[in-house]
Amino acid sequence: MRRLFWVGVGATGAVLLARRLERAARRYSPAGLADQVEAAGGATSSALRDAATRFRTARATREAELVDQLLVTPEAGDAGAVFGRGRTSGQHRPGASGRPAEDPTDEPLYEF
Repeated sequence: MRRLFWVGVGATGAVLLARRLERAARRYSPAGLADQVEAAGGATSSALRDAATRFRTARATREAELVDQLLVTPEAGDAGAVFGRGRTSGQHRPGASGRPAEDPTDEPLYEF
């Protein structure tokens, strides 16, 4: 009876060891390594995508804070017009460079 018990323990151990060796061989085979690289690449691209999204959100929030704190509201009351994002009157349309076109009738506010 003792021998039969130890034969069963040995057979069970051999089966478990064979399965572990089979998994290790599959993991280090070319197909297994390709799967590992693919999984790592997917995780990396996902992490980069998430980081870029968080960065854009934080940048937009900080930009809004800075605009609120530092930007003087023009007399027309449209703070977005300074950057060409808000409403524009007919005479101040953005030029080819994206900046508001200069109005030749404007007088300088200061002189050197």
